[in-house]
Amino acid sequence: MARCTRPELGLLKNGRAVTFEVCKRQRLHGTRPAITPPNGISVLHAPTYAPVRGHGYHPPARPNTLFAIGGFGNAYLTIAAIATTLFFYAFIADLLGPAGEGIRLSAIIVSAFVAMLGATICVFRGLFLPALVSFISMLAIFASLYIFSINSGVPFTFNSGGEYVGIAFTGLFYLTLHDRTFGRLLNWFFNLCIGYALFYILASLALRFGYLDTGGVTRGIASADDAGRSDRLHSAALLLVYGTTYTIVKIRTNFRLLHTIWAAIFALAWWLTESRAIVVVSIPVIVAYLILPKAELIGRLAFSVFMVGVIASLIILIEPNWNPYLYFGDQSASVRTNSIDIASQRVWEYLGTGAGISFGIEGYRPISGITYFYPVDIGLIGILFMYGILGFLVYILICFLGCTSYKRIVSLGYTSDMASAVVLTAIILSAYSLQTPIYNGGSSGVLFATMFFAIALAYSATYRAMNRRHLAARSNSPAKKFCETAS
Repeated sequence: MARCTRPELGLLKNGRAVTFEVCKRQRLHGTRPAITPPNGISVLHAPTYAPVRGHGYHPPARPNTLFAIGGFGNAYLTIAAIATTLFFYAFIADLLGPAGEGIRLSAIIVSAFVAMLGATICVFRGLFLPALVSFISMLAIFASLYIFSINSGVPFTFNSGGEYVGIAFTGLFYLTLHDRTFGRLLNWFFNLCIGYALFYILASLALRFGYLDTGGVTRGIASADDAGRSDRLHSAALLLVYGTTYTIVKIRTNFRLLHTIWAAIFALAWWLTESRAIVVVSIPVIVAYLILPKAELIGRLAFSVFMVGVIASLIILIEPNWNPYLYFGDQSASVRTNSIDIASQRVWEYLGTGAGISFGIEGYRPISGITYFYPVDIGLIGILFMYGILGFLVYILICFLGCTSYKRIVSLGYTSDMASAVVLTAIILSAYSLQTPIYNGGSSGVLFATMFFAIALAYSATYRAMNRRHLAARSNSPAKKFCETAS
């Protein structure tokens, strides 16, 4: 057998890294690599491998059925790609004016159907935990809408909260992880980022030169304020952040001219957003990675800093006079100051269940008594107000899973570049959440929140499977059999 040169990392229970040895000869001949588990212990995806003639293990042919284990991996990839595309299309459909509302609702309905389809397939394939997470997430949307209806007196309607359906994509993303197409999904996602950045640039220029009418496009246009910013388009921040971080990682690890073109596209898009806070957060994260290209370490440090911000948010909630927005004089700071004052007075009434997800043209006015009250603009204080203590803790868990996801992604067999881009994105979105909760259901970041849960579930399942095989290998070892015979 030829000398094996390519290591694939796995992980044992105690965290010790072990390697697969991949046969160079079979790789050169274009066949699937033979994988020889060390010490007879199968790790990572060994359950899907069966012994055949020759050296090592080979994956068996996939069953030709949609619901079977190892089924249509490409089909799940296609479904997930369609779902993510439709979800983000809902963010730009409003630019079409009144006609865009119908298109947006259609995209949301199809996205919800696809999300539930993914969860249903998980049930048929025996993947009950990710399916359960998806179903509970979808039910949580309607529960939160109903809670708001009770608290505000606004009649409950099932057609509200459509922008929150992305929270139910966990099962769908888990299928791509289970069938080894998750990497291709993230590659598609990056292409979607580039396409969105180009669209955003063109739409923003059209707005600046008067070709795009701002009338009636309430979701897409932010009016001018006294901070010197002009009319601008709201952006799907996740697409711009992930596109930027992935580009930076590629420039750092494998520089090419194409990467500089990508960087220029995203830089122009960021300039047109005129978004100050997220840019201020992104710059130190990117600089830290360029100086110390260890995303795993940066992620752990960043989560520690994030927890300091969480504590500071709770202190501000108890003592609003410590509110940092008191020292800014623009319109957005004034609105946030008023929102924090109201939340600090009313949050204790809704600490158990939260005030719920608002719907209707008045938003939270029936609860707050004023028009300009936006919990989504006051960071984790707003999350506590909207979803109560349980939602607050779940949000912190999402940030933890994102900032510490590097090891899980690499252990599942994906590249360090991909893992670094995901972690850097999670760091930026977590830090930005201290002002604007980007993982909130109605924001673009909700897709990465469900992705983090899917990655954690997939890693946990692989970890448990490795443990069982490790114990089985030890119980069937010749030394143990000899001891049993001798006794």
